[in-house]
Amino acid sequence: MTNCVGFDIGNHAVHVAFAKGGKIVGGISTRLATDLVKRGTITSYEAMTDYLKEFRKTNNISCRNAALILPAPLCYTRRFFVAANNREQLRFNLPYGFRDFITDDKSNYFFDCAVLGGVQDDESRPPELDVLAAAVRKDVIDDYITMFRKAGFDLKTVIPQEFAYTNLLRLAKADHRHGILDIGHNSVRLFFFDGYDFEGGRITDDGCNALDEAISGRFGVDIHMAATYRESYLNDANNIPECRAIYGSMALEVLKALNFYRFNGGGTLEHIHCCGGGAHNETLMETLRNTLPIPLTDMSEFFTNTSHKAIDFPLIATAAGVALQ
Repeated sequence: MTNCVGFDIGNHAVHVAFAKGGKIVGGISTRLATDLVKRGTITSYEAMTDYLKEFRKTNNISCRNAALILPAPLCYTRRFFVAANNREQLRFNLPYGFRDFITDDKSNYFFDCAVLGGVQDDESRPPELDVLAAAVRKDVIDDYITMFRKAGFDLKTVIPQEFAYTNLLRLAKADHRHGILDIGHNSVRLFFFDGYDFEGGRITDDGCNALDEAISGRFGVDIHMAATYRESYLNDANNIPECRAIYGSMALEVLKALNFYRFNGGGTLEHIHCCGGGAHNETLMETLRNTLPIPLTDMSEFFTNTSHKAIDFPLIATAAGVALQ
């Protein structure tokens, strides 16, 4: 798609990227109403439809083409080798890569993949393809298509977060080992890449929501206001002892993931690109830099071909990745 609006609907906010002519030309992040999305699942498609309608109207969006990041809890993502001589055989074999994860009827799912490379160890056997594959229930996709249609968009593409990062790394012509650290609202996710080939990842349960709970308890405000304290640095909320303890815990979990990756043959990462709302928390980033043996950067370096320097790329990174699909 030449022109597209990419959406990343999170638990706390919606991040949107606008692509035109193969470049990101704009981005917006807006906070969601409390509990409209829980653990990646939309609790009211009707309310979300109204939100998207208002978003489209308020921002004067004329482009109807939409692309969406599929929340991690709603899909399975795996990298594996699969035998394939042609596209039809690949499509037939893909579901077998998920046999240990999907226990109900596989006809209820959509399967897709990105081919990372090929291997031919024995000329007497069919070649194997190295694929990054995803599976998602068809009814989930149907619900999203209906929701976006009612909001005035035509949902063209739906991909997992890992595929979006692969797009960005491919466009950046990445040629070394690195990580992408997404410090989100309900989780911290570290993804490992060799060039733009996805090698795996590690997810921890708590993200910025843990900070909001700590701030809420310390200042006696509700969670929504606590998030405002955190994002706006009100009352120096990010530096209270409870938050500093959480930063230390997050940093140790990331360090454990790095060590596990290295000890299992992953090698040494050159650096880690940071994104998500937590990437703007200066105290957290300082704690990570003091704990991790690898330099940290943000995602802005992936977007040097745009003149829109004011775009908050760490926040809209995944939305940009799907908009450029």
